Order: sequence, then structure tokens, then C-alpha cells
Amino acid sequence: MAPLPRQAVLEALAPALGRGEAKRVIERRRSGGERFLRATAYQVEARGTEGALLLLRVELHGAGTLPWPLNDRTRSDWLHPTPENLARFEELVDQEKLVAGRKDAVVRAKEAQRRLTVAAPLAEKDAVETAVRHAESEYARAEKDFWLKEQALGGRRPLPTVSAVVEDGVPLAALSTEPVRSEMAGALQQYAVDRLRRRGQRRSYDLVESMVHEGQRDSTVVVLQQVPMTGPDGTLATPWRGFQVTGNNRADARLQVYGLDARQMLTGVPQSALRLPGEEENRRLVLVGLGEILRRISTLLNTAYADAGHELEEQAERAQRIAQVPARVVVGARTPERLEESLRQLNVHDHLRGQLDYDDEDRGLGLWSTLVKAYQAKGLLAELLAKEVAQDRVPAASLDADAIADALVGARALDVLTVLLPPGDKVSPVTLRDVAVRCATVMLFPPVPPRPDNLPPRAHMPTGRYWPVVRAALQEASWAVSSTAKTERRTQVWAAVVAQHFAAHGNLLATRGLFTSLNVQYGVRPDARSLASLLSACRQGDAGAWEVLVRRHLLPGLVNAPLPFITAGQGSEKGADRKGVRRTPVNAVLALVNAYTSPPPGVTRELLVAFAEEVLHAPDAGFGVPGQAPGTFWAPDAQGFPQEGRLADKAWFDATFPKTSAPKGKARGKGGQPADGSDSGTDEDTADESGEDTVETEEEIPEDALARMTRLRSTLAIQIENSDNSVATAVELAERLLSHIQDAVQAREEAGTGQEPAEVQKSYVKDITGIKEQLTKLSGLLDKAGVAVWEL
Repeated sequence: MAPLPRQAVLEALAPALGRGEAKRVIERRRSGGERFLRATAYQVEARGTEGALLLLRVELHGAGTLPWPLNDRTRSDWLHPTPENLARFEELVDQEKLVAGRKDAVVRAKEAQRRLTVAAPLAEKDAVETAVRHAESEYARAEKDFWLKEQALGGRRPLPTVSAVVEDGVPLAALSTEPVRSEMAGALQQYAVDRLRRRGQRRSYDLVESMVHEGQRDSTVVVLQQVPMTGPDGTLATPWRGFQVTGNNRADARLQVYGLDARQMLTGVPQSALRLPGEEENRRLVLVGLGEILRRISTLLNTAYADAGHELEEQAERAQRIAQVPARVVVGARTPERLEESLRQLNVHDHLRGQLDYDDEDRGLGLWSTLVKAYQAKGLLAELLAKEVAQDRVPAASLDADAIADALVGARALDVLTVLLPPGDKVSPVTLRDVAVRCATVMLFPPVPPRPDNLPPRAHMPTGRYWPVVRAALQEASWAVSSTAKTERRTQVWAAVVAQHFAAHGNLLATRGLFTSLNVQYGVRPDARSLASLLSACRQGDAGAWEVLVRRHLLPGLVNAPLPFITAGQGSEKGADRKGVRRTPVNAVLALVNAYTSPPPGVTRELLVAFAEEVLHAPDAGFGVPGQAPGTFWAPDAQGFPQEGRLADKAWFDATFPKTSAPKGKARGKGGQPADGSDSGTDEDTADESGEDTVETEEEIPEDALARMTRLRSTLAIQIENSDNSVATAVELAERLLSHIQDAVQAREEAGTGQEPAEVQKSYVKDITGIKEQLTKLSGLLDKAGVAVWEL
């Protein structure tokens, strides 16, 4: 086990130890008088693995730890720590400071206006009124700029990057973040707490009051972490703090009971907030050392607890049960380079099986983290990506699997994926994001080898090396069970992973149906061509390249745009604030694919390629359409030039690419994918021309049974999809019927008129009953179809 850095023990662990804890966990051996940990004071987590951790069981000061920003329950609220996102965040922090200054200027100007006497000269009154208007306009402009900068980040923040502390070239069992300005470190900590509290609102009880009355009974995991920060004067401070890896909500609740701010506990608490009795207040003094902060907290609350009538008496009473809390502090690691990953897996494990509901997106990211870990444990991550994404251009042994895994789960920037870029793609945010999506696709839908020709009909299907890894990580049924639930679950995880590469997040349901059971069973092989090659092929008339570009490369941007082009297809048709028509995601993608070979009026190849380029580059644009969030753009015209004044949004998309139906020439499965599982093949087959005459017989030639079976099986998928669309239409019509009747009843009540005659009402009921009988008949037919399918 690699130990802790000595400075971490002195600055973060020792000051936070509860009373008598140091003596309780240490024993002296008779021989030599050396000190050791008692056998009952520690435990080994994940013993026998590379991720083994040595945990010290102690009680810590209730205010001695902070919530860990890397909590997996709030993972979807963070962005990848790319250089672009970090630069935008720095601008956002500066703008936030400017907004605060502009707000203070407004307050000062209004205060000066209130101090004016009635007898003040008119010129002075006019000057003060002008100053107030100027201050208010500057404040409004600063707030508008702040909103735009926040929208450039999608309202989120870049996830802090952590790594093991290295001393004398040896990694140790503690973490350290990248050096940032103190304002940025404090803003990230405050954002983490805000996201945590928002998730905590779903609890059925008040956690703060639970801490007050019940205390903390379960032991949580704490890691010691260094947070290098640059102060306003340019000096570098490297404070150590204990961060709560599990039980983040409890750490925040305890700080609330103590009346403390997590942001200040990290960057420094003002002396005025913890001023001791008899001490002179100094507004410029900031307490940075954890030992001094905790000493003052204990002194103030102990004094208040002993003195009746003290101003902090109530707070001291409330903090009594959390004065010391049980914790398991990481004091050793088998592989300190992977310490953050080991702690993240503890966090994911607790959340996937915890009491609080997991958001769909956070659950997907937790499962994704588990899957990446599973590929690493099997030693297959580098092999799969080298073979399927890099197309054997680089050997698997040359890939840094650990660094790639960190990038894929969002723990570091994507620049380590440069080695996987296809030839022809330059290193840029667009291409790195695209290759990350390719990795996620092939890892969630790994290729399965073709069925051997000599394999008996009922023999076990060999699924290769990768498919069992996904099955075990996601706890799925066997390969032979081709269920919709399995497809939807993998699609939802894929959507959650892909959304992390975009500032704006679309609805996860917007990707429903875009992957099929065939993609799950046989995998999705990425196209070897680069983005530049695909765009060039599309310009030259390659319909297959256009379909690949749309289904595998444009789709994430269409769903996760600031103004999404593809939505979940839900909501009322009469919603005044909803743009575009209601349609399924599958239909929207199919319409865009078919627009290349069967273009609607006004759609040209130049328009399609220009639209594709805008979708690919829009997430990285630092600006957008005036008055709209960054990443928006003007709709292209038939020549591919932007039409100023015409916003590219869902309304434009639905009007330009209207609803369509599946092509009749080639059978397609659910989601618009070809029934054979391939991604290309939109061109219709052309018959060979032969000069021979044709002869029409008097009687029909009987169809061969094998040919008939093949034909019926090939068209089954389209029949199911048509039935699905028809039933969905029927449900939509029933919703309209109910809404129409309810509106009519409400209008009658408002008008104060009588009811319809009983005969009319009976006729309506009779008609609705007839519809229900048709529904019962439909249900029976579908039950029979479900049974018959098993005999295919």
C-alpha cells in the first residue's frame, strides 16, 4: 500500500480527528516502542485487487470534511474538462464578479439619490438620476453577458480534474486538483453543493433535521485532497482538505447545521464569521488553515453550549449529535495512480443501490463508468478501440488504456483520444468529440462474430470477447434473448454518455428507437472514414456516406443542440410555446436520411451538407444567433448560405424535412435501420438489363416455400413498425377525443347551459364502447401474434 503524504496528515487529518481518536487507533509494541495502527482501527477495501484501499476507522470533527464535487449522482450536471470549457468557465467567473460590482454600483447610486434633500439643486438631482440610470443599464448589460456566457456552458461547469499526489516521483494515496484561481475553486465547490442540494430535495425527509436529532450513524469514506489555488496577488496556496466520497449529502447537511459555507471552508473563512470573544474584528483577515478554523468552531460552540443565553446556544444544541461523526479515511492505496477511479466506483456502487432515486442520465453515466471499468479489468479496452475505432492503424499495446478510460468517463480532457482519429481528421474539438462518440458506440454495441457455418441449430452462439463484458456490466439476459428492454437500456446509456460532450442536454427519450435489437445482438461497426472524408463523399453524391453521417455523427448534435432538432415526440399538439410538429425521433432521422435521395421541395445537396457542417461545429461556437444561446445558427438556403433572420430550430427542421414513411424498397427494422443490421444501402437496387423477351404464362407459378418464408421474414419488421405507428396514432386520436370532450364540458359549465339530451349522450357512449370493443379485439390479436412469433 502506498501511504499518505505527511503534509496531508498534518494539515487535513490530524486537525479533524475527534477527541481521543489518535490514542484510540494507535498502539505501542513492547519491542522497540514503535507505534502501529490497532488491528481494529483499519480495514482493507477490495482486498486482493489492484484497486485495494486501506481505510482508517476514526471519528472526525463534524465540520472537518467537505462534499466531494465528483459525486456520481450529479455527474450529468458537469461538463468534460476540455480547454475550451475551462476558458469559458474562467470568463464566467470574471463576469460574475463584474455583475456583483455593477450591482453594488446600483445600490450606491440609489443610496446617493435617497440622501438628496428636497432643497438640493436641480442640476445635482439630474446628475444623480442620470448616474442611477447609467448604473442600472450597466448592471443589465452585465447580467445579459453573464447569461450568454453561462449558456455557452449549458448552465453547467467543467468537472475538476484530479490525480494522485506525487512526491519524489512516487504517487501516494491522496489526490490533487489542477491549479486554478481561488475564485474558480470556490465557484466549483459552491456549484457542487448546489447540485447536491437539488438532488437531495427528492428525499422524503429533511436530512438536516435528521442530523440534528439522530446524528450520523453510518461510516462514510473520506479522501484527503490538495487544492492548489492562486490568490488575487498571484501567490500559490496549497491547502489540504478532507472530502466526503460517500455520504456527500451528510457532509453538506452538517455544514448547514454548523452555519458554515462549503465554499469558504475551502478557500478561507472570514475572521468576522468565527470571531472569538474579546477578539477585535478584522474584515481583511481570512482563516485558511483547517486546524484554526475547526479550533474556532469548537471554541465558540462549546462556550455557547455551556452558557445559557449565549447567542449561539441554539446552534450549539443542534450541533451536539454531530460534534464527532464516524468516517473511514483513505490512508493507503495499492495503485494510487487509479485512486480516483477506485473511489468513483465506491460512489457508483452506493448510488446504484442507494435509497435516493437516480436520475436517468446519472444512472446511465454510473452504468457507463461500471462498463469502462469492466473493459479495463478484462484488459480489452485498448484491444477493442484499436481494432474497431482505429481500424488496426495503431497496435493495442501502444494505447494508454487508463488515460483513455479517464477521458471517456469525463475525468480528463479528450486530447488522449488523438491517436484514435481517422486519417484526414485534424485535432479539434469537433473531431475529438466525434471519436469519443465512436468509442462509446462500439463499447456499448460491440461487434459479434458471424455465426459459424458448422454450428448446430440449437448450439450456444459464440459472442466473442466483448459482448459478455457488456452483458455482465449491465446485468443483461443472454445473447439469444433479443428484448426491447435490453435495446432501450443500452440506448439510454449511450444517450447519457454522448450528452456529456455537449453544453446543452437533450431528452434521453429523443434517441429512443434509433438503435435496434440487431445492433445489440450483432454490434455497430464504425465507418472507417473520417468526418472530412464523409463530408467530401456527401458533396460528390454518395448516399451511403450521407446515411452514415446522419445516423452515427450528426445524431448527437441534433438531439443535444441548444434548440433541439430531434425531440422525444411528446407534448400537446396545441402547445402555443412548442415549436415544430410532433413526430418520433425515428421519423425525424429517416426524413433527414431520405432527403438526400428524395429531396423535399427546396432541399438541395448543398443545403444538406451546409446543415451538417453547422451541426458538427455549433457546440464549439462561442457565439450564436443574436438573442439566442451560443451554438445556434441561421438556417442554410438552397445554395448552402445562411439565411439571416431564419433561425435553424425544430420548426424549420420539421418544415424542411416533413414527416415521411419507411421506404418500401428495402425492409427496415425498428428505428429506421435496415433489417439486416447494416447502416448503408439506401440506394435502390437496379435490375440488370438483358435483351431477352419475357413470356407471361396463363397460370401463376407457385411460390417456393423457402422463398416465401424469406420474403415474409424480410417484411416482418416493416409490418411491426407500421402497426406500431398505427397504434400510436390511435392513442393520439383518443387523447384528442378526451381533450375535446373535456373542453366541451368546461365550456358548457362556463356558459351555464343544460346537458345534451339523454339520447344523444347514449349514442356517444355506444360509439365509445364500440371503440373499446375494437381495442379488446386488437389486444387479443396482438397476444396471438406474440405467441406465434416464438415459432418463427
